[in-house]
Amino acid sequence: MFKLRRRFNERAGQKQIARTVKQRLLLLIGFLIAFLLVLIFKVGEVWWPAWMSGHRTQIEGIIVLAVLCLILLFPIMVEASSNTRTLSGPGKNPKGPRLE
Repeated sequence: MFKLRRRFNERAGQKQIARTVKQRLLLLIGFLIAFLLVLIFKVGEVWWPAWMSGHRTQIEGIIVLAVLCLILLFPIMVEASSNTRTLSGPGKNPKGPRLE
């Protein structure tokens, strides 16, 4: 019964980690999209530096690429952060018998 309780707590921890990663990724994607919309609609262009006005389309392209990569890699990032796997050390067979 003790192992079942411990496993339940580990599962709850994994859910909390997944929820936190999802929130942070959504916040990052939202910030990038808001910045992209500012660039597309030229909001506050008077206050932009000269180099930013000159390279606006390139900056938009980089931000769109970053947003697409984040959206496509979203499930992988959440899964990798919540279900981490301990790596075997040097000289240990990862497929061998478990002596735990």
